[in-house]
Amino acid sequence: MRVIKSIDTTDAILTSSNIAEDEHPMWVSAASYTALTRVIYKHKIYEAIITHNGITTTPDLDLTRWSTISYTNRYKMFDNIISNSSSRIGGIEFKLTPNQAIDSIAFLNVNAANVRVVMTDPVLGIVYDKTQILSSIDGVTDYFSYFFAPVGANKNTALFLGLPSYPTATVTAYISSGTALVEVGEVVYGTQTVIGRTTYGTSIGIKSYSRKEVDEFGNVTVVKRKNSKFAEYELDIDNYKLAEVQRFFADIDSVPSVFIGNPEMDELTVFGFYNDFKATISFPTVSKCSLRVEGLI
Repeated sequence: MRVIKSIDTTDAILTSSNIAEDEHPMWVSAASYTALTRVIYKHKIYEAIITHNGITTTPDLDLTRWSTISYTNRYKMFDNIISNSSSRIGGIEFKLTPNQAIDSIAFLNVNAANVRVVMTDPVLGIVYDKTQILSSIDGVTDYFSYFFAPVGANKNTALFLGLPSYPTATVTAYISSGTALVEVGEVVYGTQTVIGRTTYGTSIGIKSYSRKEVDEFGNVTVVKRKNSKFAEYELDIDNYKLAEVQRFFADIDSVPSVFIGNPEMDELTVFGFYNDFKATISFPTVSKCSLRVEGLI
């Protein structure tokens, strides 16, 4: 079990991207806006609630005249909402300059053929260059499925957990699928913390936010909404690490993070918040622990 605590992405960190921010015009102070007009301000899209003009208050502070719609397409992959995807036909490319050492970057809810990460040090040049192929043969069990089953990129998670420590390096990501549409739900990067060993008994699931109502005649009305993953990890943690682990969980309380139960099993990776952490000191050197994580939509 390892955890990546997310870093907020700012203009100073996201130094380049091939996704344009041109969905709507940029907000202009004191300009005239009619109701339902949409603008961009600080990488968010706002919609005018009422017609107004001559107002200098920025949209993020003027809740009576503007409502927040979403982040722009460029920044959706950094908005902590895994179902809001950045998208582009022909591939996505962006560069991060974290100005600190990072050793991990996770790409979640990806619709693409492959993901490549390149780390470049200003003195030494390229110090890391790896590509992950997202196509899978998990559903191929016999000759019939090999020849006739649909072929596609059915993995949607790419974890790069072995980046070297270069505090001044840049990280460039290439998410591609030929000339097709590429989508990325969330990109999380930072330093991973190893918690312990994930054991059998770990459970996973999906929480649905859809509403289903049955009337007196048995008719069902369904309001389709989003869903999120959750996991209840069973862990073995060495007793000498318990105090350190407890401090770590106190530090990431209410901080969105990537929880990785096993890097080889995508279903054990959840992006969200932990709800509960409990340790039972079962043996002289090892404690049996449980960790419940609620994923973000």
